Amino acid sequence: MKIQTRKNTFERRKEIVDAVLKIIGERGLTALSTKTIAEEVGVTTGALFRHFPSLEEILREVTRFAILQIEETFPDESISPLEKIKLLAKNRITLLNSCNGLAWLLKSEQAFLTLPKDSVESLRSMMKRSKRFLLKSVKDGISEGSIRNDIDPEVLIVIIMGAIHSMIGLPGMKKSSNKKQLSEIKKVLNGLEIMISKTSSNSK
Repeated sequence: MKIQTRKNTFERRKEIVDAVLKIIGERGLTALSTKTIAEEVGVTTGALFRHFPSLEEILREVTRFAILQIEETFPDESISPLEKIKLLAKNRITLLNSCNGLAWLLKSEQAFLTLPKDSVESLRSMMKRSKRFLLKSVKDGISEGSIRNDIDPEVLIVIIMGAIHSMIGLPGMKKSSNKKQLSEIKKVLNGLEIMISKTSSNSK
């Protein structure tokens, strides 16, 4: 193992977080240990504990980092409800397809059985916030007449969240070019808009 030169605490902690996400994204949780993290970063296992007191604390930091990334996917409140839904979906799909480890944290039941209890609660809180955001956007869209009102808003957000999750980790997405990924995402979002917009219900 090649030992890297000493870096400051912030840089090293970030490298450790990135290493954890890479390991669980590529090899799964069973491959995660202080040894594999140290090897990925290029430090000794002892060096890890100069930055984090335990593996549990490393997982807490990974969760905090993930939540910060996810928070950045929420669109500005100033845009229209339909555009907020589409932009949130696009941002979330793009982010989670860029890092399998982040996708694992949100989609894997194993994550909720493995992470520290407070980290699990933080992730659940973020999921609830996402649902509230979508539900409000749908209701606002119904009120302004841009989103169909013949389907219960709670049902519509299931359709929206299903479209988002169907595009995360889709076979071939990570290997495709950015241009192709954006094209595929755009097709799904256009289809989603057709399904939930007011015009689709009027056309029946």
